[in-house]
Order: sequence, then C-alpha cells, then structure tokens
Amino acid sequence: MTTGDNDHSEDRHGPNVRVHPPIIFAISILAGIGLNNLWSLEMPLGFHGRGYGGMIILLAILIAAWSLLKFHRANTDVRPDKPDSALITTGPYRFSRNPLYIVLTLAQITTAVWLDNLWILLLVLPSIVVVTHYAITREERYLEQLFGQKYLDYKQRVRRWL
Repeated sequence: MTTGDNDHSEDRHGPNVRVHPPIIFAISILAGIGLNNLWSLEMPLGFHGRGYGGMIILLAILIAAWSLLKFHRANTDVRPDKPDSALITTGPYRFSRNPLYIVLTLAQITTAVWLDNLWILLLVLPSIVVVTHYAITREERYLEQLFGQKYLDYKQRVRRWL
C-alpha cells in the first residue's frame, strides 16, 4: 500500500507514528509539574518517596530490559516509526502486547511518587488514552497488514495492556 503526502495511513515502512510515545508521557509529566506549581496536590496516604519510587522503577527497568532484549534477538527495530521485521510474541509479550508502554506508564508513576505530585499520577490515564489512540491503534493496523492472521491470532491470545 502506498500513501500520498496527505494520507496518514500505515504502509510497509511502519505505522506512521511520528511523535514518539515517550514524548507524550514526558509532556504529561511536565504538565503535572506545571499544574502542581499552580495548585499543589500531594500523593495520598504518604505514598511518595524514593523507596516506593525505587521499587516501581526497578520493575520498569526489568520489563524494559527484557522487552528490548527480545527486539534485539528478533533483529527488529523498537521505534514505532520504523518498519518491523519480526512479530515478537515471547518474553513479556506473552503477557502484554505493549510492555514498553507499560514501562513508560510506570516511569510516569515513579515520577509522581518521587516528586510527591498527585497531578502527574492523575495524568497517567490521559497519557494512556492518547498513546492508545495515537500510537497503539496505528501500530496494530500496521502489524495486521504486515503479519496477517499470525498477528490476529496473537491479538486474540494476549491483551493490549495487561
């Protein structure tokens, strides 16, 4: 399938995700910091600090390393603006079709906990919604075109998030 200059559909060159999802999460974190400067909201029940944040980020780092290792072994690019050469269904991809987006979500939660900033935590859901509608749905259409029934079967077996 070819695309014209004004056509935003996916093609064989990738899912056409131009704004990388980490940027979406970063914008959300910065918005939370800005909102907290206007009206400070602390994390509830004393759920803040490096201890809690350290546990969350450790989990995120482990998931990220496992996921990136799978990309490396499959010799395919992790970036959503690059074409895929393999469908990864093992490792963390047995449990979620998007473990690296879970990592970004955990990073945003960690930032909220470390900074004792409830706004950042409240903006996690909008981050997830934007990434789902902007990136994940495009990636899914692209992978359906690229891998066909193999990807559709994978979608049936494994949840989008958790």
